[in-house]
Amino acid sequence: MIKHRGLGVAVVLLSSFAAWIYCIATVVLGLIYQAYPGQENVAILISTLPTIVMMLAAFASSVILRVCNRKLVVVVSMAISIVAGALILLVEMPLIGVIICSSLLGIPGGTIASANPTVLAIVAPLNLRDKVLGWHNSLMMLGMATFQLLGGIFGETGRFQDGYKTVLILIPILVLVILFYPNVDKDRSLAQAAGGAQETETVPARDGKFPMVAVGMLLLYLFGAIFWNAWFMNYSDYIVNEAQLGTTAMAGVIGRAADRARELDARMDGLARVERHLKGGTALLMALVGAIVVACGVAMLLPQLTQSAAGCYAGGILCQFFNLIVVSGLTTYLGLATTGKNATTAMSLLAGIEGSGVFLCGYIVPVVGNLFGGGAGMNIMVSGIILMVIGVAAYFVIKPTHEMVYGKKNTDQQHG
Repeated sequence: MIKHRGLGVAVVLLSSFAAWIYCIATVVLGLIYQAYPGQENVAILISTLPTIVMMLAAFASSVILRVCNRKLVVVVSMAISIVAGALILLVEMPLIGVIICSSLLGIPGGTIASANPTVLAIVAPLNLRDKVLGWHNSLMMLGMATFQLLGGIFGETGRFQDGYKTVLILIPILVLVILFYPNVDKDRSLAQAAGGAQETETVPARDGKFPMVAVGMLLLYLFGAIFWNAWFMNYSDYIVNEAQLGTTAMAGVIGRAADRARELDARMDGLARVERHLKGGTALLMALVGAIVVACGVAMLLPQLTQSAAGCYAGGILCQFFNLIVVSGLTTYLGLATTGKNATTAMSLLAGIEGSGVFLCGYIVPVVGNLFGGGAGMNIMVSGIILMVIGVAAYFVIKPTHEMVYGKKNTDQQHG
């Protein structure tokens, strides 16, 4: 039983890896502009509309996941993304067809990101719940980096469509999901076997009222997402077209940010150990999370300040590394601060806010960037400065959340 449960957790995390397949468009965006000269304002929809679909799918998931089988939702979402990506790759379509198919790639980013944390909270052992939630988000980010790397390599042909060969790696993942993804809605005994069922072991009184600290965390995530996504939305155009420092392959390598997931796991474990010792009585941990947000902003300054390939590599790798830690930390805090149906709602909103942030980034950041001269490089630099301010403000949002999580944990232990 334990072995099978471990396999189920692994497959859920593997499906998390596949969630953000839509990001292929960000690494081949420079080629998309080249393919549709004079239509940049329309062509950008190939990279921005998937985030709208992701947002809508995430918000809809707060209802869908309460009435539909979660495994089925994940399977159908992945199947749609594979078919849509294959159509872009194999069928010569007008621009509108590419936009529609690209949009469908955003569905898993909303549904999987909403479903998987609730499934993991049921099947994962209670003592590993916070770590597993961190792994879920880490693997989504690792998937994004891998898709960007492969999309950039495949896009070396000069055809943006070839970047979508990347969707083919989802086929074996889908097979594993069909075979081994835990069907928690059909087999409720999985919850008791894991000893960590979210729906059965939380405090009922907390389910009726959505915590205000969770609202604060979601708003923090929204403002952060608008500006930290400026890197992902602009770096390919900056490297390939504006600064002409390299090709899509270089953009893909930067997107990959090699080995950062392994380093993240070590750092997240370290943060968890610090958290246990601090017991909510000091501001050190909260300040540390805010400092990482600031560091992410500083990293975004490097490409424009150095005007070099080295600056792009350093800025991209550091930005994504710090971003990965921050997003995983915020997701873990939100998962620990909510319970039962509130947790399902919170994770759905979180995934929707990620999509909202990416979409709003595509329109807010250029407006702000134009105030200082405009261009992809300036968009990244201005966003980095704003993100540094958000990092300072983050302390005042994270502090009450941190204190609530510790109160919740202590209460659970006393009743256990």
